[in-house]
Amino acid sequence: MNLNELNKETRVLVGVGVAVVAVAVAFLSCGKIDAGERGIVIRFGRPVRVVQPGLYAKIPFMETIKTVSVRTETVVTRDMNASSKDLQEIAASVTTQCHYDPEKVVETYTNFGYDDFQRRLVVPAIYESVKSAISKFNAEELITKREEVRGVIFDNLSEALARYNVNLDSLQIADLNFSQRFNDAIEEKMIAEQEALKAKNVLERVRTEAEQQLARANASAEAKVLLAEAEAKSIKVQADVIKENGGNQYLLLKAIEKWDGRTPTTLLGGTDKVAPLLQLPNP
Repeated sequence: MNLNELNKETRVLVGVGVAVVAVAVAFLSCGKIDAGERGIVIRFGRPVRVVQPGLYAKIPFMETIKTVSVRTETVVTRDMNASSKDLQEIAASVTTQCHYDPEKVVETYTNFGYDDFQRRLVVPAIYESVKSAISKFNAEELITKREEVRGVIFDNLSEALARYNVNLDSLQIADLNFSQRFNDAIEEKMIAEQEALKAKNVLERVRTEAEQQLARANASAEAKVLLAEAEAKSIKVQADVIKENGGNQYLLLKAIEKWDGRTPTTLLGGTDKVAPLLQLPNP
């Protein structure tokens, strides 16, 4: 092999090497950020800018890309111990949805870092917000005013997460577990209320029946009064007639009322004259 051939092979190898290095550099200089993500360009350990979704370029060996998801994430926290205003023990479970503020990813990275972010910052904020809200309500109000309780927790947590550049999208109270003693007390109260309602219904029925009986009695009494008044009027009319025509006319009326319409077959008396049955008045 002569010198020219050696130089030719060397040039080929060098060219291949340069091409490989160029491809490697190009590969290391480019990348892609998916939708719902942001890229933080880190230069010598310091964040310098944000890369939006799509293709990006960076300086090889000097810059690295920290990918951060800004999608809404669900955080479930279970059985958080808290005390109500009347010192009842509560175990609360809530489900939250939140996301990093996409406009402040560099600030968040600088001040808080993204490693284990939920466990370090989000979950403690949820716990404190739930505990603070529950302490403002009596145990019974936690049941009857559940939506109001949820609103207080939401406001507390929204304010707390805003300090970490996290936006709260939604919050739901999954469960509120009370002590067995409180559950027994609630059950006893419900039974007492049902018994009271039952007694009230019985009382209303008795009152209604009494009112109906009273109405019937009043109606009967009124009828008797009217009947007595009518009878009194009748007696008065008869008395007036007797007074005007004399007592004989009244006796004659009574005799007529009792006569059966038959002529008597036996006449009593010691004379030969026939006694008339009735003495008719002169015309």
